[in-house]
Amino acid sequence: MKKTIFSLILLPVAVLSSCNSYFDKTGDEQQITDKKFFHDDAAFVNALTDCYNLMRSRNLYGGTLTLEMMEFANQDMAPHDAITMAASQLNFSDAALSARIDSMTHAAYRVVMACNKLISEGERTKVVFTHPGQKNIIMGEAYALRAAVQFDLLRLFHPAPATDAGYRGLPYLTKFDTKAPEALATTEILQHVNADLEHAAQLLKTADPILKPRYTTVSMGEFDRRLRTFQMNYYAVKAVQARVALWQGNYAAAATQADSVLQHVQNMPSRYRLFYWVTPGHYGSDFSFSREYIFAIASKPDGFARLSDDMFKQRGIQTTSILRNIYANSSDIRYRAWFRQHGSGYAMSNKFGSATLLADYVYSASATATNLPAAIPYIKLGEVMLIKAEALNEQGHTSEALSCLEEMQGYKDVSYAHRATGVTKDMLREMIVDEARRDLFGEGQLFYLYKRIGLTSLQAADGSMRTVNASQYTLPLPADLYKAVE
Repeated sequence: MKKTIFSLILLPVAVLSSCNSYFDKTGDEQQITDKKFFHDDAAFVNALTDCYNLMRSRNLYGGTLTLEMMEFANQDMAPHDAITMAASQLNFSDAALSARIDSMTHAAYRVVMACNKLISEGERTKVVFTHPGQKNIIMGEAYALRAAVQFDLLRLFHPAPATDAGYRGLPYLTKFDTKAPEALATTEILQHVNADLEHAAQLLKTADPILKPRYTTVSMGEFDRRLRTFQMNYYAVKAVQARVALWQGNYAAAATQADSVLQHVQNMPSRYRLFYWVTPGHYGSDFSFSREYIFAIASKPDGFARLSDDMFKQRGIQTTSILRNIYANSSDIRYRAWFRQHGSGYAMSNKFGSATLLADYVYSASATATNLPAAIPYIKLGEVMLIKAEALNEQGHTSEALSCLEEMQGYKDVSYAHRATGVTKDMLREMIVDEARRDLFGEGQLFYLYKRIGLTSLQAADGSMRTVNASQYTLPLPADLYKAVE
């Protein structure tokens, strides 16, 4: 019997879930008894948790799309072996790197399939959820995760819309089935992404506790407001909508969506803010500045933090040799908190390592705070502010855009924008890229920025200049993406 790669992905999803007692099987152990599994609201919560567990895989956001492949493609880290050298050269056809990309693609579609299964069951369930709004939260997160993961695949495997909006490569999966999907054009995929994100926002707007200006006592089965930045919450959806709009070149929408996120910081009483700007002397041992993350993926101590320690403490992988050019002012709290001198260079040993502890998120029954290990970054305040600045600048509002940059840098104890004079639209474009390099260092996002703006010259980690053409920013589709196999 012939199957596509997408049908083959279904099996690992089911197997992983069954290992967690998420699925029960019939006597022949071939058919998942969905009705028995999705019999109460706890089962839906478990299925959603499974989606997040899949996302933190080292093959996905827990490694390949952050500290590993993407950070070398970003030119942030000095390559140390054949795979990282290929990534730094944007040689995504390299055999070893290609195998890593295939694993990443499989991992991404496993998340999508898990979301699709949850959505399918949720749309037709007759289960009565115990807590008001709980179903809307679960479904909203599932729709948003499905869109976000497939948007990231689009950014990798399709040319930027400004280069070729009609390129056909990936599908957009919305069903949990084995039917071979259809390759869609970039514009078509973006329509699906936007539709899913808007539906998610509408669902979450009715129930997400992150919108409530108060802390509440959390009962069993409820969503803890303090932990909403570890889930795809309402503001995270709006932030991703801003990211997508900027990718499309829809500057008006990008600015509007970014503003809807920044309003949480502006309007929410400070004691109830769940994400906010980290300032000098106010981050303790939270060297990652996790309070700036609108959505980050929770990780275990033996996950992301251990990978960071292995890379930067045990193996001594160094940052780009031009780190001090990026952080020209040593008062920048990002430079002071994230990096340590290592030999003749620097290593990002602190930002996500075991020394980073996230405090005041979880409390025990005795009201004692529990520290958490560093989380995996997904989208943060800095990126949202930069989206707003770029969107305003491209619409001709350069002065207002410059003010965004001044505000953001002020929180980090630097004043590059404030000291700049005679700033033009083109100058501000360069300043925004420079600030993105400072704020998103180590988070896997800069490659997408360079691709979107069509940067043709990259400064490699050794300081040399490298010419890049548009095709190098587009990863080759995995060979077995659509190929039928026995």
